[in-house]
Amino acid sequence: MSSADLDSRHGRAPGTTLARSDVTSRRWADPAETSSVMAAGALRAALAAAGDDGPLDAVIVSGILPEQPMPTTAVLVLRHLGFDQGTTEAFDVNASCLGFLTGMEIACLGIAAGRWARVGVVASEVASKGLDHADIESSALFGDGAGAAVLGRSADDGGSRVLAARFATWPQGADLCRIDAGGTRWNQVTPSDDPRAHLFHMDGRGLLALSARHLPRFLEQFLAAAGTSLDDVDLVIPHQASGVGLRYLKEKLGVPAEKVVEILADHGNQVSASIPNALHHAVSSGRLDRGRTVLLLGTGAGLSVGALLIRY
Repeated sequence: MSSADLDSRHGRAPGTTLARSDVTSRRWADPAETSSVMAAGALRAALAAAGDDGPLDAVIVSGILPEQPMPTTAVLVLRHLGFDQGTTEAFDVNASCLGFLTGMEIACLGIAAGRWARVGVVASEVASKGLDHADIESSALFGDGAGAAVLGRSADDGGSRVLAARFATWPQGADLCRIDAGGTRWNQVTPSDDPRAHLFHMDGRGLLALSARHLPRFLEQFLAAAGTSLDDVDLVIPHQASGVGLRYLKEKLGVPAEKVVEILADHGNQVSASIPNALHHAVSSGRLDRGRTVLLLGTGAGLSVGALLIRY
């Protein structure tokens, strides 16, 4: 779905959508491309890339909205993959745009504890079905997508590993990104008076201001605890939140532009699927080779902030 198409569809002056979003095009799922179908496709590709034919000890699926309230999207993914032997745990996580990083942290903890040997972590987002097209800020920005990774125990030889992880939340930002209905408060039994309550609402300016207040200190503390600095990081893969957010990362946080992986222009903001898709782009384009150090960094509704440092 190109920005020119959105201009035409919603009666905007030519160039308006691109100017407001920095997104030239984004992909939107068709009705047959559900969250579980997309997640299963991404995980199949990750298994193939890992030379692994499964099944896995656990599958963790991230998404801001499940395919359906019950059972979890992860259960539906197992059914698509044919993992029906009762040997795979399956559950969802919802940590907004940080869902993939949260899933990775949970997988790492389970592997380190000896509970799991191999875990599939998947983010699958169909943001297009929740957009309010009367609000150009959200209508212009978001794309759909899924991405996955397979994690396992590494050899104790200094190879691939997660080096550090940290998350923090400032709940005063709870109203800045939200979908009010569809849960236990507003639903078919207790409907909202607002017909737009089921759609996504975002105060991008407020979110950026709150992020700018907390992100620099968060990143400083994270790198200090990890015993490293931005100079030692080979690549930064941020959540593709917005063009303004990516510019802030480079201009205010001091991350050199050549270290930043950006896919916003032709993917849009894919919520929790942004980071795994950007990671895939970095690998497939040759920017990220084995042995290099990469920082995965993002913000999400809440306001929540998260970071993982990995040696790829």
